[in-house]
Amino acid sequence: MLDSLRDFLDHGAWTNWPLPVSVAIFTVVCALGVAALVPKSLFAPVAGALFGAIGGTVVTLVGATLGAVISLYLGRRLGRERISGWLHKREALAELDRRLSRNGLVPITILRMIPVIPSSVVSYGAAATAIRTGHFVIGTALGMLPMTLVQCAAGASVRHGLSTPVVVSVFVGCVSLALAMMAVRRRGGESARMAPQASDGAE
Repeated sequence: MLDSLRDFLDHGAWTNWPLPVSVAIFTVVCALGVAALVPKSLFAPVAGALFGAIGGTVVTLVGATLGAVISLYLGRRLGRERISGWLHKREALAELDRRLSRNGLVPITILRMIPVIPSSVVSYGAAATAIRTGHFVIGTALGMLPMTLVQCAAGASVRHGLSTPVVVSVFVGCVSLALAMMAVRRRGGESARMAPQASDGAE
């Protein structure tokens, strides 16, 4: 089965298409799929097998980010006012909205890095806030990058084995994810230490 898959990837009908056409088609399909709640993790290994570890990462990031922007736009067009009204009835969620409005880059980046949170939840949830589109786009791309590198490397390994790009992609993806999680934990610890100090000052 693996040999048949490799034969299709190397000699299938899709190889007769010009590379720009293949890339454009895959990017559009990925963007529409992500907007339609299809997980990005299903597209990334395929992109890795078709375009290599590095090329697949670029194509998947572009497509998935476009899909996330479409989701943001649809969420805001279809239900932002209603959801925003519901959010502001709860002070904690209203505070989250205010923070995302001021600087949503870091929160969106962190949320995108957490594997158990579906991308669609992050996108449509962000649509209910006043997050800047620029912060949303950059945070989405940065947050998706580590896992996309690993997923595309997994797909590329089916076709190319443990090539240098595959190994480098896995290494960079894992290290980036580990460093990001360490930064999140450190930031959380600092916030926890600052809370008692603020309470003492208030007293």
